[in-house]
Amino acid sequence: MMLKTTSISLSRRGPANPKYGGISVVFPVYNESFIIEQTLRNYIAELQNRVEDVEFIVAEDGSTDDTKAVLERLEQELPIKLFISYERKGYQQALKDAMKHATKPWLFVVDSDYQFAAIDFWHLEPLRDEFDIILGVKTPRRDPFYRVFLSWGYNVLLRFFFKIPYADMDTGFRLIRRAVVEELSPSVRFMSFFNAEFVIRAHFKGYKVAQVPVCHYARKIGSTTIFHISRLFSICFQLFVGIIRLWLELKREGQIPLKKAPSKIN
Repeated sequence: MMLKTTSISLSRRGPANPKYGGISVVFPVYNESFIIEQTLRNYIAELQNRVEDVEFIVAEDGSTDDTKAVLERLEQELPIKLFISYERKGYQQALKDAMKHATKPWLFVVDSDYQFAAIDFWHLEPLRDEFDIILGVKTPRRDPFYRVFLSWGYNVLLRFFFKIPYADMDTGFRLIRRAVVEELSPSVRFMSFFNAEFVIRAHFKGYKVAQVPVCHYARKIGSTTIFHISRLFSICFQLFVGIIRLWLELKREGQIPLKKAPSKIN
């Protein structure tokens, strides 16, 4: 399903509706020493005084650059809850562990490379009254061509195998009800990057998923730590195997085919 939009406008910047509960802002971090300070300062500046009940969780995943030192300095200055790891867990497990530290009813999970603007949180927040998972879809996507092509092919395969409508299931900008995370996160294990498998499992459990276009920006400094060109074949193979294993499990459990859950595109 395509996003039917040509522009992105923002009607308000808070305050967040307290009726729907507080928000844990979760940053999984790996080797982002040059950009993590800007990321954290911008998100805290945008949300701290506009969300009545908010916490900022930073979960570092065994970085090999100066990220740990930067975060330990920022911990003394900023209202963050910092969790350091001295071993590399990988994105999926690191994100699972990071979300376990959240205490609020909602999780706003954001990649730490500052390719999303903090202000675009307000595109997602108003949908909490109706949806359980709100995905910020990159519009347009500002990544190298090979990454755009890989993501496009991946999402095409997901829609083909699982007959679901979502445009970008692996986005790094998502607002999720914590109860859904607690229920489904332990079962996510087949796909390396967590979010797509999580969205698929939520869909077949009947949870409501919304898609919202948000601006995406080119990486300002450094390079991706995961999608190196030399690893693309291995990554593609792992992703395809994960799709097949998840499809077989859901088929065996009788969850496929299942009536589609509601989806919303703004």
